[in-house]
Amino acid sequence: MAPSCISERRIDYKKLLQGRYEAERLPMDFSPQRIVPDFAFSVLNPLGLLYHPVVDEDYLAQGGVKPAWPEGKPFAVCLTHDVDIVSLYSFQQSVRKRSESLKNKIPIASKAHSFIGFGVDIVRIIQHAHSQDPLHCYEQWLEVEEKMGARSTFFFWPGWSSVNKHHTSDCTYELADQVVFDGQNCSVAEMIREIDHRGWEVGLHPSWYSFNDIDEMKHQKAALEAALTKDVVSVRQHFLHHDIRITPRIQAEAEFKYDSTLGFNDNIGFRFGTCYPLRLYDLQEETELPIMEVHLIIQDGALLNQKKGMRLDEETAFEYVVRITEAVEKVGGVLTLLWHLNAVINPPRWNLYLRSLHYLKQKNAYFGGVKDIAEHMAHKSSKNA
Repeated sequence: MAPSCISERRIDYKKLLQGRYEAERLPMDFSPQRIVPDFAFSVLNPLGLLYHPVVDEDYLAQGGVKPAWPEGKPFAVCLTHDVDIVSLYSFQQSVRKRSESLKNKIPIASKAHSFIGFGVDIVRIIQHAHSQDPLHCYEQWLEVEEKMGARSTFFFWPGWSSVNKHHTSDCTYELADQVVFDGQNCSVAEMIREIDHRGWEVGLHPSWYSFNDIDEMKHQKAALEAALTKDVVSVRQHFLHHDIRITPRIQAEAEFKYDSTLGFNDNIGFRFGTCYPLRLYDLQEETELPIMEVHLIIQDGALLNQKKGMRLDEETAFEYVVRITEAVEKVGGVLTLLWHLNAVINPPRWNLYLRSLHYLKQKNAYFGGVKDIAEHMAHKSSKNA
């Protein structure tokens, strides 16, 4: 469906950007336990408009001006990584995962399945006891991005013991757990500091239940800041578990400056019809919040997970990357990519990331992490005010 049909549908773009449509369309049974509403709940989905930045297209059609990027670059690419897993074979992390599943009120059959899973984990750990964990090659992300002249944001979990209430989907590593980074044995916390030292951004990937709990959000932010030894200003909710009526205010009260949660788990596209960073809105207080959203547009799992989402092969997924890139370039916006760190051992996901980077480099895009992109946008906005 062409974007020109939008006016006939009478979508209120202000209402769309503030999140009012999403708030109205939340499922009746939405609760802290329910998975985040995905693309099917978007007002744009039944209109076939998820792949169009319709708000930006309308803004430009009304005489608006495209964002200006450094060195006259035509659009921006925001590279991000959610660090959900730091080791493929870890006894401690397996114990944490299985013990948490057993604590929950689940059927006996599910508990039996968890015991069996734990046994499988132990066998694998023993088999690989004398070889390097295949995930311990995080420096590869920095190396390929460095070659592109790019930097990214790594969203790290605050550590198992820093989370007061766990969900079965939560990450299981501690910041004190051992990994290998750039050939050196170190803790996750030491790796985090080294990534920051080399010029990449470290943001928070808070737990499932942090989405509506200000104390939990502040506690987890403080834990990561203690490990990093500096302020953390960017956040992305784990599993994109987010309630537009509550979470933006929680994040703002925790003194985050930037969020990059608002995208999809099972599809790609423009959740709020835009790829321009903007200030989030407090629907309860009816006021703009001091936190800027850098919208998530494409994530690896939505494209290539063969059990859910789009279930694409590498070639078809790349076609979608090209299609969405062209839409972003047309309006001069920001293409935010999310690739999980365990993609490095998944050939289709890793290859697609490399191909996408080379393609975007050829398109002369400006690369940055969440903070880089948001600060540039905010600076330009203040100059034009």
